[in-house]
Amino acid sequence: MLSIEDILENLAEGVVAIDLDMDVRVFNQSAEKITETSRSVAIGRPLKDLFRSDLRVVEILEKTLKEGRLFAEYEVKLHRKFSGEVPVVITTSQVFDVEGVLSGAAALIKDLSGIKSIEEGSLRKERLAYIGAFASNLAHEIKNPLTGIRGAAQLLTRRVKDSGLKEYTSVIMSEADRLNAILNDLLDFARPAALNRKSVNIHMVLDSVILLLQEGAEDGGPAPRFIKEYDPSLPPVYGDGHQLTQVFLNLIKNAQEALSEGGDVQVLTRMITEFHLVEAGSTGGKMAAVEIRDNGCGIKGEDLENIFTPFFTTKPKGSGLGMAISLKIVKEHGGLLKIDSAPGKGTAVAVYLPIAEKEG
Repeated sequence: MLSIEDILENLAEGVVAIDLDMDVRVFNQSAEKITETSRSVAIGRPLKDLFRSDLRVVEILEKTLKEGRLFAEYEVKLHRKFSGEVPVVITTSQVFDVEGVLSGAAALIKDLSGIKSIEEGSLRKERLAYIGAFASNLAHEIKNPLTGIRGAAQLLTRRVKDSGLKEYTSVIMSEADRLNAILNDLLDFARPAALNRKSVNIHMVLDSVILLLQEGAEDGGPAPRFIKEYDPSLPPVYGDGHQLTQVFLNLIKNAQEALSEGGDVQVLTRMITEFHLVEAGSTGGKMAAVEIRDNGCGIKGEDLENIFTPFFTTKPKGSGLGMAISLKIVKEHGGLLKIDSAPGKGTAVAVYLPIAEKEG
């Protein structure tokens, strides 16, 4: 037979109820998950002690209990012991006994983290689509006059005899070339990529990228220690080898540039048989995971939020398109790209790609 306790325990929303003294009397299983607090710790405890980092929750329940004010879908962020803040909405009500006497108050707490993630993904997708269309038109409009500027500077270089003036025309040409490279990146970002998909040995892709960066270091660049930890049983991925090379060249180079002298870049691969991170464009199921970790300077929280925004960069000569293009390529492969970083603690980038079902 169904009981009230069974219903409370199986609700997806957290239920917290207090008595007239504002001590916790009900704390269901979902409340435990959302707050990351055990019921044995919560029951009988003063509400203000349980939510000492979230006094707004205490305040709205107190107003419900003492003033009869009811809150519907009130949005706040809860602090948790292990996983940081979580966005929730709270709906409150007064609780009366069978004789109609006020005996306490209750709060229904709904976790919004999944919804927020979907909303942010949709907004980012719309914003990137708009920026992509704008960037494509802008790049085409600029390319023609830029070619004319460079051509004129080249003609001046041939005709001017003053070495001082030739230095200026050389600057014009080199800056025109740099701007042209940025415009090409813009077009790569804006136009849909024609993927030439087939079975790709991701370890060969990673080895070629690391070899290229090592050769660059020998020419005077920073020389990190590359640590490879590959899963030898990892099957091929299904993708475009050329475009995946572009992704990992950008990501590993970023890791290299974040290091101080003597730093390490770890490149790890592993197989994930049950992929539960469901997002738009991801295929799920069996995925290959490639992780790139460095022990460099890390990324500030405010910068991390904008890391995939086109034209956002912390590098003096960066175009701010590398990460946006990398994300776009990974998404077009039905994969995911995630970053975890903190100042002074280094950065970990994870790329998830679908496994090739058959050779091709």
